[in-house]
Amino acid sequence: MSSAESLCYTLINPTTQEEDLTEQQIKADIEDLKADHKQKAEALKRLIIQTLNGEKFSPTMAIHVIKYLLPTSDHTIKKLLLIYWEIVPKVDEEGKLRHEMILVCDAYRRDLQHPNEFIRGSTLRFLCKLKQPELLEPLMEPIRECLEHRHSYVRRNAVLAINTIYNNFQHLIADAPEVIYDFLQQEKDASCKRNAFMMLIQCDRNKALAYLETCIDQVHTFNDILQLVIVELVYKVCRSEPTQRGRFIRCVYNLLQSRFGVVIG
Repeated sequence: MSSAESLCYTLINPTTQEEDLTEQQIKADIEDLKADHKQKAEALKRLIIQTLNGEKFSPTMAIHVIKYLLPTSDHTIKKLLLIYWEIVPKVDEEGKLRHEMILVCDAYRRDLQHPNEFIRGSTLRFLCKLKQPELLEPLMEPIRECLEHRHSYVRRNAVLAINTIYNNFQHLIADAPEVIYDFLQQEKDASCKRNAFMMLIQCDRNKALAYLETCIDQVHTFNDILQLVIVELVYKVCRSEPTQRGRFIRCVYNLLQSRFGVVIG
């Protein structure tokens, strides 16, 4: 694996000057049946910090984490596990996916269907960082289902996950532009609509323009974060295709009526 492929997205600064624990000590703390969630979370933190500091652990460490921590319902441990699976090696020396990652994938499939919106949303954000299509493919169905969740936090992050997956592995969700266009038609939350509209601008500008035409008389009522994205689309189209300027006159006029005072240059 090249150094670029092994880079992580998260850096954690150790808050104590304690000596590093050995692999056996960390395993013992994780396995301790008498330990409470707080103690297990501290052991997982030490494992994460030492991993980020470059310490190599045997593949059996991941197995211990799967066996003793992955089934937990504690939110702190779940949040730490998202960091751990982000930084842990997911492929072996031959570049093949480690077998234990299949178990992790199955666990996150369940988390994508969890009744708690924080767990669903944070899991979706974690999936944006995965670079292994083999792990993402079994999760595509529950990711799609999250677009219909009652909570905007889940829907917003589902759009981000779909956008990232479409950009990196288009074959996993080839109909993403159509899915997001349909999502925009019925979505009410401003932040969700912003994420979805931005995705369409990037991956299918024609569909973004088609959506804008359906709501051109309502743009002055939109939240400012969505109006700014509309301005960005108008600017890009007018710069690349000056002959299209006439089609946006009504849109610009409506934006100027907005109470948010969006600046149009």
